[in-house]
Amino acid sequence: MYDLEEQEQIDSLKAWWRQYGKWVMGGAVAALLGVGGYNGWLWYGQRQAAEAGRAFEAVRVAARTGAVTPTLGAARALQSQQPDSALATRGALIAAAICHAHGDEGNAQGELEWVIQHSQEPALVDLARLRLAGLLADQKKFEQALRLLDDNHAPDFAALTLDLRGDILLALNRLAEARAAYRSAMEKSQPMDALHQLAQNKWEALGGGR
Repeated sequence: MYDLEEQEQIDSLKAWWRQYGKWVMGGAVAALLGVGGYNGWLWYGQRQAAEAGRAFEAVRVAARTGAVTPTLGAARALQSQQPDSALATRGALIAAAICHAHGDEGNAQGELEWVIQHSQEPALVDLARLRLAGLLADQKKFEQALRLLDDNHAPDFAALTLDLRGDILLALNRLAEARAAYRSAMEKSQPMDALHQLAQNKWEALGGGR
């Protein structure tokens, strides 16, 4: 059983989830527009890079305006032209982020599912799963979100995956499991990382270390 203070902390965490859970998607549009696009160029032959690069640049230009329709259209054109390309994966992730920012969760989900089905890069597949799980959790499809996170194995996203798992378990009132997930997120992150501090705060709010 939890005492009154602990229950207040748990209620506060749940309120935080209700307010901000939909934003738990991991990564940022800016990073995808910059480093992600650049890395994609490195994995292509010259001719393919030119073709894919022109199509990807259209995604980048549209995304900078923040408009859903042109960004989504450019991303899908790239997917149609070169579905196996690394840049198509990044275009889909950018389009998903723009759609999500405008509340178009249906198209955001569709783009993330495309990445999961087509990308040959395990880390980006895990990133897409992480983002999609956040969307599903926001729709209160908690069990579906947890099953999606079960398939995440990339070390780069281990801490984020565990932290999101903890948030979902907390929303389900599975407090002991949530506490364990936060503890694991702490172990998978560096002590000075913001994520480590956040997971530790949640873990302690659920009675961790007592």
